[in-house]
Amino acid sequence: MTVKSPPQRAVSINQPATELLLALGLADRMAGTASWSDAVRPDLAADNAKVPVLSRDFPSFERVLAEKPDFVYATFDWSFTDQGVAPRERFERLGVPTYQSSSECGGQDAPQARALTLDDMYSEIIDVARIFGVSERGDQLVSTLRARMTTATNGLRADGVSLMWWYAGTRTPYIAGCCGAPGIITTAVGARNAFADNRQLWPEISWEAILQRDPDVLVLADLTRGKDGDSVADKIKFLETDPAASKLKAVRERRWIILPASAMDPSLRNVDAVETVASGLRSFGLGGKS
Repeated sequence: MTVKSPPQRAVSINQPATELLLALGLADRMAGTASWSDAVRPDLAADNAKVPVLSRDFPSFERVLAEKPDFVYATFDWSFTDQGVAPRERFERLGVPTYQSSSECGGQDAPQARALTLDDMYSEIIDVARIFGVSERGDQLVSTLRARMTTATNGLRADGVSLMWWYAGTRTPYIAGCCGAPGIITTAVGARNAFADNRQLWPEISWEAILQRDPDVLVLADLTRGKDGDSVADKIKFLETDPAASKLKAVRERRWIILPASAMDPSLRNVDAVETVASGLRSFGLGGKS
């Protein structure tokens, strides 16, 4: 469905979508947010406080409609299903346009046809800014992000360093495959993903397979959901006590980098993650010049 005029009552589902709208200065045109995995970025907190939170998880279809939205924007494929909020068609039959990030079409388990790039994120920023009639803000945001990327990776030399990205779960953890946001960040810092040969976004990988790859550095997501292996404290405890995981050289040498979970989703936070990972690699002596 075509967006006929710039939205005035947008509802954002998933934290990356919400933070992009806030970063574009659109809080006054947001009717509600939903599906949060972390606290909002500190620089967006004041504007975020002006927007109602419909649910920390998925709101019902009816709850979203109660806000009389004229646009619904979601990051993840799952959000526009009956198990999430509702299929896009249900909104569009009522005349409510929807937008889903191209970065996550197909779902977490589907083999990815190609790897995401930073240009995909920049294109989404430009696209969303155009829909809201604030193209100049989109151009400025992209320019700022590009400059930060250049600064973060200047002089970084991480050739041959292997990274393993652990999102959640312990016994059979969810580890990043080739093609999602961890791939963007890994490429940006010049390292390699230990499981780049797996084309799923977050496949389940055994510790035996992980031990065979024996990555140089672990990148750990810190989730607040409270499930098995979500928090970084749970992850580190498992790494240090599990018979297989504790044999990893990255564990023996305590080479891990911690990121909020949302930084491992395709989003503005990927630039934050590049800065954090680049700094971590340098601190381990794996990034060349400090």
